[in-house]
Amino acid sequence: MSPLSPSLSIWLDLCRVVAALAVYVGHSVVLELAPASLSLTWHRSADDAVIAFFVISGFVIAHSTLSRHGSAGHYALARVSRIYSVAIPAVLLALLLDRIGLGLNPDAYAGYAWQYPKAALVPPFHWLFLGEGWFGSWQPFSMEPYWSLAYEVWYYALFGVFVYARGWWRWPLLLLVLGFMGPAMLMLLPVWCLGVFLCRHLGALRLGPWPARALMLLCALAYVAFFLSGARQATDGASRALYAAIAAWAPFPFEPGSTEHVLSDYVTGLLFAGFVVGCAGGGWNFPARAGRLIRWLADRTFSFYLIHFSLLVLARAAGVPASGWAGYAALLAGVLLATWALGQIGEQRREAYRVVFRRAADTLRRGLGALLPRPRP
Repeated sequence: MSPLSPSLSIWLDLCRVVAALAVYVGHSVVLELAPASLSLTWHRSADDAVIAFFVISGFVIAHSTLSRHGSAGHYALARVSRIYSVAIPAVLLALLLDRIGLGLNPDAYAGYAWQYPKAALVPPFHWLFLGEGWFGSWQPFSMEPYWSLAYEVWYYALFGVFVYARGWWRWPLLLLVLGFMGPAMLMLLPVWCLGVFLCRHLGALRLGPWPARALMLLCALAYVAFFLSGARQATDGASRALYAAIAAWAPFPFEPGSTEHVLSDYVTGLLFAGFVVGCAGGGWNFPARAGRLIRWLADRTFSFYLIHFSLLVLARAAGVPASGWAGYAALLAGVLLATWALGQIGEQRREAYRVVFRRAADTLRRGLGALLPRPRP
């Protein structure tokens, strides 16, 4: 039986929607565009939402290898078209938004100013997802959330090598990818692999309806307790001590990059994984209309996640103030409208990107075939 039942699929989509909104709220708080009643604790909820994304990503990618992508070529084409259908237009849109914002208030972009004189070089660098490895940690223009995409792409590559490479050369190739990723990405790799583990072993972990529902409630309450009790501060402190120890012993300069509190992330990942186990066995079925709405929203979370921060920075540059809930709702509506527009040339056109990349791969294959010497009969 497939580990991803229709009910669990909708649950995961709902988690993606909630996580994307949590990231948005956290970032709007940091940029001082949220109502005063939302405190800075929401910023950490944004970090935790990204951890949930990682677990879901590992689960879904592992499921895709079990169900749809029967070869390395199919796997690579699916991943490339999925990523670039959003990464290409989103990076270009971020540059456009920043150019507009710079004309309104250059001070709002002071942290990114060094990139704009070299703007032509920035997109290719980040379309190779090199912004979180040995070259340091930086994102394209004001698109701060892009960091997690760089992590995920390299996790995809590692997983693809592990699953599809055959023979003795699999292990040297795995070591090559691991070495290229760098220490910061490696520190969050267990969280992504937790999703893979869930997919592969969900049948053995499946519970009856009432124990599963109890587990969902328990994990949710445990997260609230972890969030509010001060336990998170303890794991944050332990993370900083771990970073200091690595920096002291590593034969290379070590920076945690975007992995600022890895031990707290492990706790959050485990709690979310338990919640997913509960979702799988809870026996709750969504009404057909609700399921379609959740899927429709989830299909747009990728674009929303990547571009919302640049839109919020632009709003701040334009002088949009922190306001009440009505103004906050209007701001969210504007971000959603821009996300919809981005989706029309990106996320909602994945098949068109897939065709382009398939043709490019076929052309490259034919070109290499013409260049390589043919074996003698």
